[in-house]
Amino acid sequence: MAEYKEIRVSCMCSAAYHSFSIPTSNLPLPTNLCSCDISRRISGTLLTSYVNVTFDTNAAKPDLSALTPYKSSDILTRYFCSTCGTHMYLEYKSDGHFEVATGTLKLDSTDGIIEWKTNMWIEDTSDGGASQFISNIEGKTLKRYLQEAGQSDEVPLDWRNPSISSKEFKEEDLVHAHCHCRGVEFWVSRPNAESRNAESAYADLLIPDRLGKSANPSNYPWWLPRDDRFLAGTCACHSCRRSLGFDVTFWSFIPIVNITLDKEGTKPFQRNPYWGTMKTYQSSPNVTRTFCGTCGANVFWDGRPSLVDISVGLYDAESGTRAENLLAWWPNRVSFEEDALNRGFIRGLEEGLKDWVERNKGEKHVAVGEFPVPT
Repeated sequence: MAEYKEIRVSCMCSAAYHSFSIPTSNLPLPTNLCSCDISRRISGTLLTSYVNVTFDTNAAKPDLSALTPYKSSDILTRYFCSTCGTHMYLEYKSDGHFEVATGTLKLDSTDGIIEWKTNMWIEDTSDGGASQFISNIEGKTLKRYLQEAGQSDEVPLDWRNPSISSKEFKEEDLVHAHCHCRGVEFWVSRPNAESRNAESAYADLLIPDRLGKSANPSNYPWWLPRDDRFLAGTCACHSCRRSLGFDVTFWSFIPIVNITLDKEGTKPFQRNPYWGTMKTYQSSPNVTRTFCGTCGANVFWDGRPSLVDISVGLYDAESGTRAENLLAWWPNRVSFEEDALNRGFIRGLEEGLKDWVERNKGEKHVAVGEFPVPT
């Protein structure tokens, strides 16, 4: 008799949950890191990954009653929690099989349970996207494909779209951001004098929360690592992973004075209510997360009066999905890395970020410097 391992999955608010029995002979479950435009726009993150959990055709299908369906293409339908926004499943039209988002697994660790094999759909990024941040996991090199894994051309680590690789990116005054269905859209302006007036304690990305040194009494503008770039980084915390459904989030830190709801800049950022098709979920007493109620895209982490976190996957920057003409990336820490569901994956990301810095020393899109921290 075959041995099975039961795996439970759920969204952040636990309204959606299901258990799957996986033959142990099928472990670890293979998956790919997808950088395609659809995955990016429906999630807000730069890398998504799912595992096939349909090994028994007689097994019960997941209960979808608490989920919102979104048909993102003719190939499949995506499902996310209607309450908290967690991306849960893909359902394929061809044979009806389900795949589950890797960040939803209710385990202490998915090391040995999930194995990332490739980076795929790099073609959609123009700049290589976050695939350049993670090229090796547990000593294994991830193959890199322009489109579907194993069915398209392989590309090197430094791949860029030839149409943009040899030109200077213009410093766009406004960068458009939107979800896949365009129910949520807004514009972010470049840093200006007002950008420095936002107020915030340090983010865990810079000063680990566990050290108790996040106070910022002098209000040092850490969100501006360079005068012409906003800070961007990665997070592996429990709440980000569980509210998103994937193992890592990619955030940019933007003063609300730099966010407008129209291209002309006449409609400023607003809360209570938010705009468009956004829905809200309070993930902790002082934090509101927003997501698109139609396509499920993660939009804001809103927990500071004058500064918000924006999902990088929503930007429509000329320079590519990393939005390097607007953002400078912090490579020295994955925020809340100690919370990671898959330590091998996060170690690969940490090592990949350091390698990325070595390849990009001196460039404007690399965040550098130290911050004055109270003793």
